[in-house]
Amino acid sequence: MKPDTSSPHTTSDRFSNQAKEQEGCMDIANQQSIPEERLTITRRFHFSASHELRKLPPTHKCSRNHGHNYSVTASALVHDSAASETLSCLGDYLDKTFDHRLLNEQVDFPPTSELLARHLADWFDDTIASAMPMTLAAMVVSETDTTSARCDGPTREVTIAKRFPSSHGDVTLVLGADGLDEFGFVTDFGALQPFAQHLRAHASDAGHRDLGPVVSHLAGWFLDNVEPKIHGRLASVRVESRTATGLWERGAAA
Repeated sequence: MKPDTSSPHTTSDRFSNQAKEQEGCMDIANQQSIPEERLTITRRFHFSASHELRKLPPTHKCSRNHGHNYSVTASALVHDSAASETLSCLGDYLDKTFDHRLLNEQVDFPPTSELLARHLADWFDDTIASAMPMTLAAMVVSETDTTSARCDGPTREVTIAKRFPSSHGDVTLVLGADGLDEFGFVTDFGALQPFAQHLRAHASDAGHRDLGPVVSHLAGWFLDNVEPKIHGRLASVRVESRTATGLWERGAAA
């Protein structure tokens, strides 16, 4: 997948007659005080849908109809924790517009995770933030439990994240781009396979116990071997073991 330059947004008027109950899918994942007596409220919703990424070559498996169990996580800044109930409107919209639907029939853009995150951020501002004193912090759309696309509320910058297992722990890459490519991706997740192969090839490498050298090596290898061949740019690499976390961030590395 790759990030979007300008994603049009629409609010579908077509409602499902079999809207599923959302209360079991929504939960307040985080609620903490921040400056100026505001709160960060995060709620997660789920829906199942199919899509076809028709701009991809016919040989690409994602160009054909396939489905996902999506999760959508919205984080907003509010002054009153009671306002979190307003976020249920997002769950209703997802349920009525997207659940058990072909996404291509519900939106007028290629339904990649990146463009869906941007669309939902725009919908949030037009529908919820315009009526309530709250500000969107981020909108995250996940097709699987190892991939996600995040639209930053204030800047509308879109990034993607992909998590890989490794002998050192979970490795998470975050990539961004100046704009999405012609397919609506920051980077096609399939283009990251060489990195996954590199992790597997060094699964028995016990040369580095300290996560600092590990994360620096992985970032350097990606920059040299993967980034020149893809649309996106590496923003960060995180390695999480059972006992420690190593983080490399672009611009912060020595």
